[in-house]
Amino acid sequence: MRYLVIFLFDFLFASVKDYVSSSILKILNYPLFKMGDSVITPANFFIFVFVIVIGWIVGKYYKFMIYKLRKKYNLSYSTATLLANIGYYVLLTLSFLIALKSVGLDLSSLAIIAGALSVGIGFGLQNIVSNFVSGIIMMFEKTIKVGDYIQIDENTRGEVVDISMRSTIIRTNDNINLIVPNQAFIQNNVVNWTLGDDIVRFRVPFGVEYGSDIDKVEKVILKALEKSNLPYIKNSSKYDVNPRVVFIEMGDSSLNFELFVWVRGEYAKRPRRTRSEFLKMIYNALNEAGIGIPFPQHDLHIKDSVPFEVRIKKEDG
Repeated sequence: MRYLVIFLFDFLFASVKDYVSSSILKILNYPLFKMGDSVITPANFFIFVFVIVIGWIVGKYYKFMIYKLRKKYNLSYSTATLLANIGYYVLLTLSFLIALKSVGLDLSSLAIIAGALSVGIGFGLQNIVSNFVSGIIMMFEKTIKVGDYIQIDENTRGEVVDISMRSTIIRTNDNINLIVPNQAFIQNNVVNWTLGDDIVRFRVPFGVEYGSDIDKVEKVILKALEKSNLPYIKNSSKYDVNPRVVFIEMGDSSLNFELFVWVRGEYAKRPRRTRSEFLKMIYNALNEAGIGIPFPQHDLHIKDSVPFEVRIKKEDG
């Protein structure tokens, strides 16, 4: 009796197993749609997704290894980013092609997909393609690199922290990350403060009252600058970095000057704070020398032909 029960149990288990296996195989091999001469089934779809995921994992690991080996091979961060991004997208492209081949698709059928994409590009993907191509141009030209301090407009400036195929991330001095499409750097004017090196000349404007001795103003400012501990460059084999005081114009209310001074590194990347330090030095130097600092003034001329009455009221208390 026991052997009969075991036999029946094994028979039922085998039947259920065969039924489930055949059902799963039937589902996996069920034709979803046809592309060219190939029939796409759920099994093909799972294989396609699996190969894409493996390619994505390999690409991420490749980027991790590039950044890990950067110091060992003395690569700059911008070069490492270039190698990492190019390799990452190449691996993704290869995994996509391998995935298509693994599901039995003839790669020549990509012409059909390319035709469909061309229609999509005409209706809405042109910006994506433009940003993609612009990103490749930026990576190879290196006119804008990771670590550069750039200025897009009067109020938008910061350090480039990443360049991808679609956009560039800029971190401002307020620690705000700006995501800017790559085509903006190709189509518009961009100021790169640190393209060749990190040395920048600052122009610090100031004014003194009329009647001041111009030569004395220059001597006072340069002497105070020399005695200060401000972060300006005193010697350079590449540039003439001698500080200068330049008389710019005779303005409406003041004699206007500019202090030309050279700074580098972090001081060039924080222009407002750096200019503030030099302005404080100028203000203190002019005060100590007794040179007047002007403020806007207007003269009022009243014609005698116009009758008017002036009353002066004295308030109590």
